[in-house]
Amino acid sequence: MQCKNCKTSLSIEDRFCNNCGARVVDQRLTFRYLANDISERFFDLDNNLLLRTIKNMFSRPEEVIGGYIEGVRRKHLSVANYVALAITLAGLQLFIVQKFFPESMDVSWMGQENNPVLENGTFLDSMMEYNSLLYILFIPVYAIISRIVFFNYKKYSYLGHIVIIGYTQSHLGIVLFIPILIALALGANYFMMSYVTIFIMVVFSSYCYKRLFQLSWGKLILKLLLFLVIGLFFWIGIGILMWVYLFATGQVDMQELIEASKAQQGMGYIASSAMNWTS
Repeated sequence: MQCKNCKTSLSIEDRFCNNCGARVVDQRLTFRYLANDISERFFDLDNNLLLRTIKNMFSRPEEVIGGYIEGVRRKHLSVANYVALAITLAGLQLFIVQKFFPESMDVSWMGQENNPVLENGTFLDSMMEYNSLLYILFIPVYAIISRIVFFNYKKYSYLGHIVIIGYTQSHLGIVLFIPILIALALGANYFMMSYVTIFIMVVFSSYCYKRLFQLSWGKLILKLLLFLVIGLFFWIGIGILMWVYLFATGQVDMQELIEASKAQQGMGYIASSAMNWTS
């Protein structure tokens, strides 16, 4: 036989290629084979890989994250598969929200009446459309902040911090998927819940970092405050870029925004609007 990937000669007993490591596939493509391949690659249901990863992210995150960074790759779901699963669920969640719970996307509670951004709706649609891309892009950005915060710890490189952020953010996206849908069914506001998820994210991430770096409570609080300060400047920068983009593309007219601010609370209205939409 020959390996179908690298054309290396194989014996009839080989199950993996000795050259490239690819599995020897001697089955034709069927729905059953495809389903088994997907479940094995992403979930490894036979070994309860997904369930073990979710469980240990709660009880022993240092074993999941630290183990992966140090080379233990078969005990838990890989960070790439965990992120892929979280992105898939996030996309499904947005579809369900827009299809079945459109009333949950009401933003009147933000106090942004006559806001040209809300009236146009293009910005919100764009955020929803590129949600998966933003999800991926924020992982290396948060990892930069994380690496800066832990500048005096040489335990993990920047790539290690990408793995940390990838696991922690994806874990929350996975485990909160069903609770958020239940809350929506009970009448919760989708955007208002984002503030709750941000709080949960901060608490859970702090827990993971404490276990990974073996921090005392005092050091943890200091690192958390530093992370929040750096993150605040980051989000202010994102907010500024957001408004520059809206003005440059003509989605928001500066004169309309000024008129709206006069009817509300002056320039503070613009600032609060930017803060709400950024968060």
